[in-house]
Formats: sequence, C-alpha cells, structure tokens
Amino acid sequence: MGAVERRSLAWDGCFNVRDLGGLETASGGRTRRAAVVRADNVRRLTAAGWEAALGHGVRRLVDLRFENEEPGEPDPPEEVEVVAISLFGHHNPLTTSAFGERVRTADDIASVFAAGYIRTLEHSRERVAAAVAAVADGDPAEGVVVHCFAGKDRTGIVVALMLGLADVPDAIIAADYAASGPGVEALSAPWFAAAESDAELELRRRIVQAPYGTMVAVLAWLRDTAGGAGAYLREAGLSEEQLTRLRTRLVET
Repeated sequence: MGAVERRSLAWDGCFNVRDLGGLETASGGRTRRAAVVRADNVRRLTAAGWEAALGHGVRRLVDLRFENEEPGEPDPPEEVEVVAISLFGHHNPLTTSAFGERVRTADDIASVFAAGYIRTLEHSRERVAAAVAAVADGDPAEGVVVHCFAGKDRTGIVVALMLGLADVPDAIIAADYAASGPGVEALSAPWFAAAESDAELELRRRIVQAPYGTMVAVLAWLRDTAGGAGAYLREAGLSEEQLTRLRTRLVET
C-alpha cells in the first residue's frame, strides 16, 4: 500500500480526503496523524461520514469556499466549529470565465493553475494568513479539517503553506497536491455528464486536473520570492506563537 492510500480517509459522502500525517520532513521526522485533514466539501458527508470524521478527532472546519457557495446545505454536527474564510474573496463570474478560457487554450495547464495560486498568495495575503491561523489557533488536542469544494485549489494553497512550514520537502508537498486528481475526477462525474458538447467536456476535464508541476512552481515562487513558508506567513501577519503552535500541531516530537 502506497503513502497516499495509507493517508486517504474513507468518509462517506466525500471523494478527496487525506490525513496530512505520515509525511517525511527534511530533518527525518514525520508529520503528525489526526492533526490536520484536507478534504473536499465535508458538508456532503452522510451520517456515517460524520461519524468517521468525529471518530478521527475532527472538531473544527476551516471552510475556504465563497460565502453561500452551496445554499441550503446541512450544518455539521453541533460539536464541530466552523471557521469560514473565503480564500478567493467574492465570487466574480467574469474572473471564473476568464480562468476557464486560459485553461481551455493553454498548452501547459500546470502553469495556468500555478499562476492563479501565486496571484492568490500575492494579492490575498490577509485571507491566506487567516486560513492558516484558523488551523494554528484550534485546540491542539482536536483535529482540524481544511476544505473547499473539491479539496484541490484553495485547499491546496493553504496545505502547501502548512506543510512548507513543517519542513516537508517540496517534492512530497507537490505529490500530495497531485494525489487529489483521482478523487476530484470521481467527484466531478455528474458535472462531466452534464457537459453539452465535447469541447465543454474537455474543458471540465482540464479544470479538475492537479498537475504535479503546478505545486512545484508555486513552491519555487514561495521559496525564491517570499523567502519560504515561514517568512511568507510572518509577513502576512501570523505571530511567532502561532507559527510555533502550528509546527507543534503538524510535526511529531
């Protein structure tokens, strides 16, 4: 069984759930299990899915989606706290359309995703910092889920920063990002089936990809331009105490 399979969590109702524990750090350590989980939209969980999440220790959700992204969805169990931070700000249909056109025409999809993630890191530092702080400030004895709609883009940005702070090597962070591909494809099956043309289906299949090279490029920017995850998060507003708490949450001692 591979590393991804060992970290994958079968929570009924979701498609792309992984524990961030069990990853090697550059110093030879390991990330801590049941401390942080990355996921697609956990509001889709069935009763059995929530039972599994609660059994995993989850008591806080950091929801990175747009406000009211899925109207009318059920609340989580009462013992689960929700911290909502729209990582991409307010939804803008024109921005979404322009992004889709770049994906449609790109020879290198990985570079399109990377450019978008880097723009978020450059221009949305306050929201990015708030999302990471919401993990750092959680009860250290309880688990935190970071999620968006598919668990790939918004979640991928935040998870990359946290794993970078935990001193996980770039190649492992990029592999964890790329591991979202199959789950997001399974999640998207009804969306694919609703495509009205072959061209639209091709676009949708491109949008759900999680190329390894995307995160390699983002991490290179983070290191070369921002000085690394720790420097970025300090500049964005996290305190040394928060960074220490986050490292303690993430890394086994």
